[in-house]
Amino acid sequence: MQFGKSIGIACSTFAITNIDDMFVLVTFFAEAATSKTVTPLKITLGQYIGFTIIVVISMIGFGVSLVLPSEPIGFLGLLPILLGIWKLLDLLFPAPEGEEDNEKSKLAGMKSILKVSVITLMNGGDNIGTYIPLFSQAKGAEIAVYVVVYYILLGVWCLVAFLIMRQKHVLLLVERYMQWAIPILYMGLGVYIIVKSACYPWSIEHINDKVSSHPGKTIMSVVTTALLLLCTSAMLWLKLRKKEPQPVSGVSPSLNENALPPSAPDDDISLV
Repeated sequence: MQFGKSIGIACSTFAITNIDDMFVLVTFFAEAATSKTVTPLKITLGQYIGFTIIVVISMIGFGVSLVLPSEPIGFLGLLPILLGIWKLLDLLFPAPEGEEDNEKSKLAGMKSILKVSVITLMNGGDNIGTYIPLFSQAKGAEIAVYVVVYYILLGVWCLVAFLIMRQKHVLLLVERYMQWAIPILYMGLGVYIIVKSACYPWSIEHINDKVSSHPGKTIMSVVTTALLLLCTSAMLWLKLRKKEPQPVSGVSPSLNENALPPSAPDDDISLV
């Protein structure tokens, strides 16, 4: 095991998967500045609890991968690529402003630590999609190095978020440029996992061994392209569907209920 390389991979994967969580943390610390119930200590504890659940889920997925050959597990590297495409579509087709507020308002009544933990877990889908294929390609004690570095960096992340909260102009500058860099970083991470696992050469070799015409490269190219196009089309459809205006609930389609009462007959008007 190359200790320095493992630390570098842990640092880079943590940064890529937790850039968006930085802005969530800054929001919590901004709330703590004006709230008596939400404190920096509770925010940090909630962050560690939520992240621990994410690591446990990732380890369960890694345990399942042990019964399978290591090479095809590398195809899970397509998940970070799809996450990058999803985040790129988020930028091109942003969700309505009130949608995220409605989701967060459901958690407003929870205790502060539980609230932070739940939101951290809700925001951890990209972490899980990245850690499972990364753990499956790890050797020896690399997983332990990854997890230890993750927990150390999580404390650093909370400290940085607290400091950034006091420098809002820095936050705006980082948010403006990093939101376009994050999709590219996710895609690069996915490519790294796929290349490291050698899943494509392994698959091409097995296909060529079974078919005399050796169509391995063609089959893998067509299947990968079709899969990415299908998933991208589905994600694009979901984004466009969310942007469609939704009918207002609770309003009767009939106009008679809102209509003015009928005017009195002419005979009744001239009673005076």
